[in-house]
Amino acid sequence: MESKNVVFLLNEHNNHGGAQRVASILTEDFRADGHNVAILSVNEQKNAPSYFSEEVPIKVLHSTYRAPQPIEISSNLKQLRFTKVLKELKRRYLLTKKRNEVEQFFKTYGMNDVFVIAIQVYGMQWMRPLLYKQNVNIIGQSHESVAAARASKRYKRILTYYRQVSKFLLLTRKDAEHFQEIGFTNTGIMYNPSPFRHLNSPEKLYANKKIISSGRLIEDKGFDVLIEAFAKVALELPGWTLHIYGDGPAEKQLINLIRIFGLEQRVFLEGQTEDIQAAIEDASLFVLSSKAEGLPMSLIEAQSCGLPCISTDCAPGIREIIVEYQTGFITPVGDAALISRHIKRLVLNPELFHSFSENAYSSSLKFDRQVIKEEWYKLFEELGGKRNGQ
Repeated sequence: MESKNVVFLLNEHNNHGGAQRVASILTEDFRADGHNVAILSVNEQKNAPSYFSEEVPIKVLHSTYRAPQPIEISSNLKQLRFTKVLKELKRRYLLTKKRNEVEQFFKTYGMNDVFVIAIQVYGMQWMRPLLYKQNVNIIGQSHESVAAARASKRYKRILTYYRQVSKFLLLTRKDAEHFQEIGFTNTGIMYNPSPFRHLNSPEKLYANKKIISSGRLIEDKGFDVLIEAFAKVALELPGWTLHIYGDGPAEKQLINLIRIFGLEQRVFLEGQTEDIQAAIEDASLFVLSSKAEGLPMSLIEAQSCGLPCISTDCAPGIREIIVEYQTGFITPVGDAALISRHIKRLVLNPELFHSFSENAYSSSLKFDRQVIKEEWYKLFEELGGKRNGQ
């Protein structure tokens, strides 16, 4: 394949979220194959490290500015709300100025093909002048379920901007079907790639006697439910421990909950880890207790190392990762009692554990980074061919 120009559009290049992880994996793989990759970042965090190599060009539009929501001018003028009007005029001025910067950024590519991967829809408001530029193919992505998007302002942005892009990629079939039903004709499906895939023997994993989970310590991740679930079966599972990786504002509440259950020697908040693969391979099974997700990288990574998984039914993407009763179990959101029963089933039945472990690793092949990379290359060829054939 001839060298391609690829630009990732991100809210913040040095945020440590799932979107940035996916973009960094793809960037590494594309660059290794000789493609030109750059990052267009709307904002950046102050003094925060980035997943991206220092060799990757990064264009930051705003260092600290956060674009507010648009404000209607005429009604506010009639009501003499001059402060609001001035705020909106400033927003429009800065938006126009930065859109011009974006246009200048893309002019450096001349008339060569450029594939823009909008990992997050927020940045699309700066891309409007390029929506119909012949050599610019914009690929929009949504890294969350439809339900999660509809509960936020992102859904309106998706309806506004992603109808017009060359391709709009969802994480699951069900999410893609939703947008097809409301008139989108450009939808497709693209899974997130796992950054690693390593076969571990079920015997080794089982012998670790560790249950793990990971994510930001916030209410929506449901770690309180997971701790409660473990507390229900801790006495029946001597020697087994629970380890939660991540940091966040709910840390103190979770520490207090651990104390209430008297599990200080059995449940551990490990903080952020720089080597999640090592943490996974030192564990036995993974539990996702979230209230809402898209296509969780944590589950994909766990299965890619052969861990059986238990997850709440928090998004359509869960059933595209876990094959229930073959690679893991799925529970209703917030059901600590059922999570605890599934933990006990896997721990007290080594044969079932071994079967789930082997199946999990086999099933994870569809998320292998080489497999996903080839899917992206097919898409680049499809979009380039469509335009050249017009």
